[in-house]
Amino acid sequence: MELIMIGMLTLALLFGGMAGKTPPPPTEVEVAQAMEAVLESPESILLSEANVTTASQLLAALPEPAQPIPIAIYAITDTTGQLKADGGAASTVVSQGTTEMLITALQRSRQFAILDRVRFADVMNEQNLVTSSRVVPGQGPVPGQLTGAKYMISGSVTEYQVSKETGGIGLVIAGKGGSQEYARAQVALDLRVTDLTSGEVVWAESLRGEVLGEKVGIQLFSFLGKNIVEFETGQGKQQVINLVVRTLLEEAVFHLVQSRVLTN
Repeated sequence: MELIMIGMLTLALLFGGMAGKTPPPPTEVEVAQAMEAVLESPESILLSEANVTTASQLLAALPEPAQPIPIAIYAITDTTGQLKADGGAASTVVSQGTTEMLITALQRSRQFAILDRVRFADVMNEQNLVTSSRVVPGQGPVPGQLTGAKYMISGSVTEYQVSKETGGIGLVIAGKGGSQEYARAQVALDLRVTDLTSGEVVWAESLRGEVLGEKVGIQLFSFLGKNIVEFETGQGKQQVINLVVRTLLEEAVFHLVQSRVLTN
């Protein structure tokens, strides 16, 4: 019944505006045909787009491994110490989605069996529901079957800055050169991988990245043609920093895979 209602809504959206008349109720065949038409061209409906960077291509190009390496991921923290005023309260400047970005980068590489230790309490809560007989017998997770990890990856964002500067001759942004005002967004992060048997750090990487923004207004700067920063209020800075952070994380995962220090 729910599918029929969705189909009726689809037909109403397609034909409801014709001649200002109320269309007759669609038949089940018409509903099925309308839903098939939607599935044949989902791009006409979808609003979202893949959130990728130039470094995403590096991860996609990696060969499929014979067996993914189990790796436990812990929170990627903000150690810059920078705070911003947010409705009277202070909050960290750097994105709190860095851990999720790293999980996505690891998944895009297809090299690892990613073990989420960030939401581990939620996993244990689901298992505890089983062991305490609070769910239907035979349903839910099987306690004692968690995948073990050989390695743990952790780290932090260690530097952050978005500044407005003046460049001299030779500076080129978006194909334009000469002396001009521009914006610079810089981020650095440090990651490390620890062998969980020995406790030894077997891989560590520190990466710094920056993007330059072209001035497009009195206080407006455009990064990569679409990420706008307004320096008067700071609005838009977070999106630019997130872009750099995601790119650095994907490049770090690529370097980790290329190092070949992790084995099954």
